[in-house]
Amino acid sequence: MSDTDLRKQVQAYGEWKFELIRTLNNYQDWLIDNDMASKSGKRKIRESITALSSDRLTVAFVAEFSRGKTELINAIFFAKYGRRLLPSTAGRTTMCPTEIFYDTGADKSYVRLLPIESRLQDTTLHDLKQETGQWVNYPLDLGSAEQIEDTLREVVKTRRVSLREAVRLGLYNPELHPHLENPPAFVEIPRWRHALISFPHPLLQDGLTILDTPGLNALGSEPELTLNMLPASQAVLFVLAADTGVTRTDLDMWQHHIKGFQNSRKRGLVVVLNKIDTMWDDLSASENIDRAISGQCRSTARVLGISEKSIFPLSAQKGLLAKIRKEDELLARSNLPKLEDYLSDNILNSRHEIIQDTITHDVSDMIETSYGMVSSKLAGISAQLDELRQISGKSQDVIDAMMQKTRDEQALYMKNIQSFQASRKVLKDHAMTLREALDMDRLEEKIKKTRHSMSGNWTTLGLKINMQHLFDDMRTEMQTVTKESEQIRKLIRSIYQRFHKEHGFTAAQPKTFSIMRHRMDLDLLAQEAEIFRNSPVTAMTEKHFVVKRFFVAMVSKARDIFFQARQEINAWIKICLEPLVFEIHNHHDNIENHLQDLKKISHSRDTLKSRIGELEEQHMRIAQDLTSLRNMHNKLTNLQPWTEDERPKPQLVRQNSA
Repeated sequence: MSDTDLRKQVQAYGEWKFELIRTLNNYQDWLIDNDMASKSGKRKIRESITALSSDRLTVAFVAEFSRGKTELINAIFFAKYGRRLLPSTAGRTTMCPTEIFYDTGADKSYVRLLPIESRLQDTTLHDLKQETGQWVNYPLDLGSAEQIEDTLREVVKTRRVSLREAVRLGLYNPELHPHLENPPAFVEIPRWRHALISFPHPLLQDGLTILDTPGLNALGSEPELTLNMLPASQAVLFVLAADTGVTRTDLDMWQHHIKGFQNSRKRGLVVVLNKIDTMWDDLSASENIDRAISGQCRSTARVLGISEKSIFPLSAQKGLLAKIRKEDELLARSNLPKLEDYLSDNILNSRHEIIQDTITHDVSDMIETSYGMVSSKLAGISAQLDELRQISGKSQDVIDAMMQKTRDEQALYMKNIQSFQASRKVLKDHAMTLREALDMDRLEEKIKKTRHSMSGNWTTLGLKINMQHLFDDMRTEMQTVTKESEQIRKLIRSIYQRFHKEHGFTAAQPKTFSIMRHRMDLDLLAQEAEIFRNSPVTAMTEKHFVVKRFFVAMVSKARDIFFQARQEINAWIKICLEPLVFEIHNHHDNIENHLQDLKKISHSRDTLKSRIGELEEQHMRIAQDLTSLRNMHNKLTNLQPWTEDERPKPQLVRQNSA
């Protein structure tokens, strides 16, 4: 697969998102036109449009040092420049996490670097990205490949600092110096904490982001990489070296930071077995070489516990060389095209399923709810039409009996409305318990208390106990939310069933809220906190820095989980009875209108024909609304991204000859 093919896929993905946004806008216009646009509904549509507009396709490259990860990025994305744009030669390894994208807002090319000293701040990386004043900015001269290459070397620069300074920054790991009996006096640390590279590569301009991460030590010392940036990626390429196999540090990285990616809805976890050219031997037959590479793949799959199909053996260096020299035979032998095909066919094409599972899922449910409400309204119009058509030629006694039946139904209906109001009060009480469990002020008080306790307890054991107690408390609150949300779900279902049984209501209730995703997120975060608590690096790091990293990374993420859960619960409580309330009002209007119709008809049969005509027009308009809603729902759930080559072409329909 060429860069052109990959770009076609990314462009098709962008066009597909544009079509989704247009459908969302059309649905919002429909809600407004039909006086059915609630505040929560408009907010959900607005959030979905914003998420689609800002969504980028992120591919993360993760590896221990010297596995050829940056060379692989050069080979896949930058070979056409005829050189290594990203520094990947011996001794020039990525020292800080690097995001490579194109800044469409600034429309400029640059390298933006965050000084390593920012680790001492109580500020997340996400927030620091908004504070451009703290970053060192280097413009890129697109007319000079030498200037670009030279500027990008800043990413790998290091500093030599005292051991005390390294410990203060949380960057000293004794395991990196196993041969030393005593800690070194000086330690080499990265000059920069994070790098942002804005570059006008066509794929990057079309919305692709590359995340280049350094080794295990950096992942451990920057928990936000593991907690936020890697989970946000659509694909993770875990790079190993064929000449070393799976080392202990590779396995630690896999088990602690990568393996969890398999358990999510993402399909994009790939293991790259790089440097297979080290196994090429001119004195061995090609069959023997292939057999040796296959054996290494089987061994790797067994150690990692994954399918051998997920492993791509290749040579990034030979692939880059082949692309620069335009040597097709060497490119094929490097196996690089097989990985590129996978990125295009699997990662890009499956991204639409991920978006439909997340961003457009809620709006699709909203359209289904609207469809149910409008269907119910149409059923009411149909029932009135049938009854009015049957009245023609009937006696006054029959009409009087129909009026009395309608009044009896109205009396029963008003009685059930009183019961409905009582049920709403019970629902409100349960909702209050839910909100208390997710109260952000109460959570902040617990966090503040834990931090105060940790600040006064400088033993490693004391810090670990405080960390564990905080997460145990938060998980207990989530269990309370689970219990109360289940009670609410049962109550809502009983309310809907009563009106369906006694009045024939057909409106389907909105999808119930599920706390499971948030519980799983909190459980995974608790596991990460456990790894952080028991890490040898944590034990050797200065205690004030351990406290700082714990609260900046782990606790801030937990706070986000609780905030998101509270937001979703509030939205759910507001909309859970909306379809029923709509049908209650609609049914009340239908009863009133039907009584008025019968009264008019009992005095003058001339009004019957005109009333039937009015209802038939309403029926036709509502049926058209249902068609519009069905079409919008189909676009959100079935629309697929097409490249120009794949896009179905319109065909002429030939008229059969007589």
